[in-house]
Amino acid sequence: MSLDVGGFDEQVTGDTITITISNEHRLIKLAQKIPWDEMLKLVLPDLKRTDKKRWWMGRPLRIRIHLGAYILQQMFDLTDRKAEQALRDNAAYQLFCGQGLVKKWHIPDHTKIEAFRSRLSAETQRKLANLISQQAVKLKFANPEELDVDSAVQEANIAYPALVNLLIKVAILAKTVAKGLNRLCHKGEEVFRVNVSHLKRITLYYFRLKQSKKDTGLLKTVRKRLWRETYAAILPVLNQLYRLTPKINHGKYWFLRQAIEKLRWRGCQLLQQTHEWLFEASPNLPVIRSLHAYEVACFNKGKLHKGLEFGRAFQLGRIGGNFLFVGECTSTHMPDAPSLPAMVRLHQRLYGEDTLASIATDKGYYSRDNEKMLEKAGAQDIYLPRPERVLDAPPEKTTGDMRALLHNRRAGIEPLIAHTKQGGQLGRSRMKSDETTKSAGYAAVLGFNLRQLMRYITGEVRPEPRKTIKHEAKRTKNDSIQAVA
Repeated sequence: MSLDVGGFDEQVTGDTITITISNEHRLIKLAQKIPWDEMLKLVLPDLKRTDKKRWWMGRPLRIRIHLGAYILQQMFDLTDRKAEQALRDNAAYQLFCGQGLVKKWHIPDHTKIEAFRSRLSAETQRKLANLISQQAVKLKFANPEELDVDSAVQEANIAYPALVNLLIKVAILAKTVAKGLNRLCHKGEEVFRVNVSHLKRITLYYFRLKQSKKDTGLLKTVRKRLWRETYAAILPVLNQLYRLTPKINHGKYWFLRQAIEKLRWRGCQLLQQTHEWLFEASPNLPVIRSLHAYEVACFNKGKLHKGLEFGRAFQLGRIGGNFLFVGECTSTHMPDAPSLPAMVRLHQRLYGEDTLASIATDKGYYSRDNEKMLEKAGAQDIYLPRPERVLDAPPEKTTGDMRALLHNRRAGIEPLIAHTKQGGQLGRSRMKSDETTKSAGYAAVLGFNLRQLMRYITGEVRPEPRKTIKHEAKRTKNDSIQAVA
């Protein structure tokens, strides 16, 4: 093979290039199969909900452009700035977003991409994710007769909630408010001062002791000292908040208003709970795990590669063909067994009442009521493993071979959850507020379903012939008989 070293000594300049996007392009094929009309019906109520209640007035919002950009953003896990840049550089992205279809087509600014996404409620984004799985069923790419259910934990966008770190964050908030008091109420004179550096030195000393595995009594003494000095530093600031509030109600001091709100509510609550635990021998640890995120729960699944996780849980359902649908998050923990009836009802609403034929879960979903509910729902093959304890439940109705097949099939949802986490924000959210964090989890499922749909449309994955689990069990049994013979 010869080498060509040309082009290294020439200056790169701008030029005109003609790019041809064929009808066989994967994004063009996907755009032709997406139910745009149904998606428009889902997003319109949110877009019509404005502050002034006059959504028909003013400069028109090109919904087709923004909805296409939102879909691309979720498919490829793009930030707002990356989505804008990709639209400028990629001709296929422009066609996907309606270039040539929309009058006065333009590339939206990244701030407008964020504004459009923020106007969509979390429930709307969940419905969009489930709509794509319904579309896959209509296109014969998915089989709703098969259902596997599992849960996934989405980590919140917070640091590890160590108690001493949270106390330092409260002190930093108090320092910000103290500077505002000095500037607005005392003409710049340093009347209030919070020495955060001193508190950080105590925190560093605490972590060094913990790393060297010192006695827990010594660690508790250092925590008490940090609490006392933090409280003594911020108490004068808390007592003077009433003087600062009238001066920052309006105008440019939004950061002070935000800091005061966090300090007054979350900061004071953390100090109170910490005092009860350290000094009053309360058995309960402080439940505040972040000053800006309220809906954060602690999860410990006992897995070797994971320790404690802080965030919220999502209930996911997998149908045949490897498409997911997501249940509504009514709490941060979303316990498995109480969530199963809602997931079955959601499956019935999405795909029909008498569609469910087989279902598989892990043992966390077992209860006698759930078993009766699945039988009443018409599921013929049920794999609801029972925990290893003495139960008075009747014997299993599903045969051993069938349960083995359902067990193996249910294991297939684990890699799908991993792909959803890697390709979106179901693993760890980049959002700050609780509502947008939940929306990002729903949108990650939307992105996964869109990627799966595109793979089917382009022929990367071939739809398997629809076979019931009973046919598989019969074939497995015949194979085992032949092997014995």
